Amino acid sequence: MTEVWNAYDLNRNQLPHLLVRGEKILEGQFHLCVNVLVRHQDGDILFMRRSANKSLYPGYYEFGAGGSVLAGEDSQTAALRELKEETGLVPDSIRLLEQVCSIKDQCHFDYYEVLVSGDKSQVRYQAGETDAHVWLPLREVPAFVENHPCFKNQKKILSSLFD
Repeated sequence: MTEVWNAYDLNRNQLPHLLVRGEKILEGQFHLCVNVLVRHQDGDILFMRRSANKSLYPGYYEFGAGGSVLAGEDSQTAALRELKEETGLVPDSIRLLEQVCSIKDQCHFDYYEVLVSGDKSQVRYQAGETDAHVWLPLREVPAFVENHPCFKNQKKILSSLFD
């Protein structure tokens, strides 16, 4: 199934046309993506490992879940959908952490934090997307992201947890 996204300008104003995954995005146009930091009620942070079969960044660890916001979807709805699809988790709460624009990636990123409770072993993997996970106490996160392949933009968000 082909993913279709809303198009946005630099200032996050929605444009009147759609974008299609895999097709060139014109200069000055952006799509919207979400990243979801997952924190367990005991304080641990969830990292998911991207499948070795991914074309981009195979084997990289990312916090929780993430992906593109589909046409007609708002970012919070997309965050909850991606979390469910990629981890099987349903959060107790969700909050917006930060919004960032990447000119290079032609993408507006919305970063969310969710709080989950219950059995940590309930994490499941989405075929072709993820193949491993780890729950880490907050104090172990800096060493983990230093010693494992992780996204730079997520490292920045994680570092804000220690400020």
